Amino acid sequence: MAIFLQNLKKIAVLAVATVAISLSVNAQTWYIMGEYIWSPPHPQGTFQETHYQGDNVTIGGVEYNNIYVQGQSTPLGAYRTEDNQVYYCKRNGSSYDDEVLLYDYDLEEGDFFNDSDEHPMLVTEVAIITDHNGVQRKKISFEFMGLPDETEYWIEGVGSNKGFVNACNYTPTSDGAIFHLLCYHIGDDVVYVNPTYDACDIDEIDENIIQNNISIYPNPAKDIVNILNNNNLNITKVEIIDLVGRVVLNTEKYQNINISELPDGQYFVKIIGETTIVKKLFISK
Repeated sequence: MAIFLQNLKKIAVLAVATVAISLSVNAQTWYIMGEYIWSPPHPQGTFQETHYQGDNVTIGGVEYNNIYVQGQSTPLGAYRTEDNQVYYCKRNGSSYDDEVLLYDYDLEEGDFFNDSDEHPMLVTEVAIITDHNGVQRKKISFEFMGLPDETEYWIEGVGSNKGFVNACNYTPTSDGAIFHLLCYHIGDDVVYVNPTYDACDIDEIDENIIQNNISIYPNPAKDIVNILNNNNLNITKVEIIDLVGRVVLNTEKYQNINISELPDGQYFVKIIGETTIVKKLFISK
């Protein structure tokens, strides 16, 4: 398993470095970070993938755009956009599955998505954000019914914070892979950057060396959390971010951070200094 993760990491880093070679000028590109969450004693690990829009394909007389993982010759599937809806056909062997509705950007607060599913998604908030080019886009936040800790948000015209083709997926709790959209490009233009990570191209090897020397304790935490800084990094700011990307606590301290006002749940701790590091934090009182 460890060898598999190491090889996957090498492939992913190479893919990010060479993405510009094979993409056309106007290609849409999604940079995605993933985490392997295996049951102990299997190793944990992270990886990056680059998804990009490729060639056109006709399915049942309808034209779609194929989506690929950088470095792979077989598409993951194909999508098309009609008004504010996005439809997707997953690739299955040498053919494509039936079309499904992947995104509906016309949804408003209180609406449901995937009503027929075991855990439909309830729209809890619709906000307007401004992307890196000054364009206003809807941000639609969801909760999965029956899964109180499971959330997701979409950026209109970009996709899910879990990655474009990973929309509407439940996050595994013990096994499998969790995906996070880092950023989205159209050609050379950065359109959207995930506020939790605030980066597109992360040098996985260097980041992991630093990550292994930075830890959070106690974790889970109740009232106070501390950051163990074994690297003696110059930490200038610490942000605690909830699962929908909101900064819920901002401080220049990294010892005795008071989290007593934050509700139970999972958060990201963004440690900012000479480099930026993101760690998971669980609050349980």
